[in-house]
Amino acid sequence: MKKIVIVPVFCEAHLVRFQIPNIIDTINPDVIIYNEGMFPAGPEGSTMVNDEFLETYTLDGVRGFDYNEMKSIVEDARKQYPNTEIILNEMNYNTTIHNSSYHYVQACSNFTDLGVDIQEGDYIFPLEGDVFHLESSRKEIQGYMEQLEPNQGFKSIWIDFVQNQHYVEKYTLKPFEINKDGRHRKICIRFGDMEFYKDVTQNFMTQKYEMLFPTDLITYHYAWWRPGKYKGLRMKQLNRDFEPGHWDFFDECLEKMKNMEVEDEILVRPHLEKWTNGWIKKYKFEHPKIIQNHENWRKDEL
Repeated sequence: MKKIVIVPVFCEAHLVRFQIPNIIDTINPDVIIYNEGMFPAGPEGSTMVNDEFLETYTLDGVRGFDYNEMKSIVEDARKQYPNTEIILNEMNYNTTIHNSSYHYVQACSNFTDLGVDIQEGDYIFPLEGDVFHLESSRKEIQGYMEQLEPNQGFKSIWIDFVQNQHYVEKYTLKPFEINKDGRHRKICIRFGDMEFYKDVTQNFMTQKYEMLFPTDLITYHYAWWRPGKYKGLRMKQLNRDFEPGHWDFFDECLEKMKNMEVEDEILVRPHLEKWTNGWIKKYKFEHPKIIQNHENWRKDEL
């Protein structure tokens, strides 16, 4: 049975550089696929893709501005990990369709186009370019895999980290602070047929995965580790122009967290003050070792 990791990406070289060795250490797949390309309207279907956006964030109107770096990272990884097939594919999406879930499914299921033969019983990990796992979770992941039958899968608890290793989105702390279910998102599907596989992956926007088994596995989602130009891109992709001043205020909060000039909790979305998803909170987790090489990692400990 093969293990296949497939990841749609756009401008994520700064994390992929560390994600590849993390995937090898925790999943040890036979194949890793990166489908690089821009969803026509961004990851939430609301990006204003105009000439200014394309000129600023792409090389040629299609590939991400860091695509040459991405190619170099993959070439180096192929040499370092010769037992794993690593594919970097230039993904081209249908620009007349602006449904992000549709495009995510498209970029998670193009195995035949890439010459990757999917058989019943294979394990597929449809991931994102900013997720990691502890190196020590390898046996845990393997144990969950061994319990799956075809057309089954498991999900994990996702923790969203903001700016550095010290701050997280408060609403993702529910399992740790108030003994409530946190946000579970897909990790692994044991392939039975394409209908079930696509049924799971099409929940990219809703993040509702009732058909998958819950686990205690923690996925480290470095959603707001976006240095320099990457931060501007993420704000443009997650269009919030309907909320005046939203990104200006949020960026001020990121700078405060960057300089550690905040309290244990900080309100980053004032219109959500009554809810946990309006807040960022300081919380201590053990992190994957490899991510400590990222420029957003702070050397000082609290």
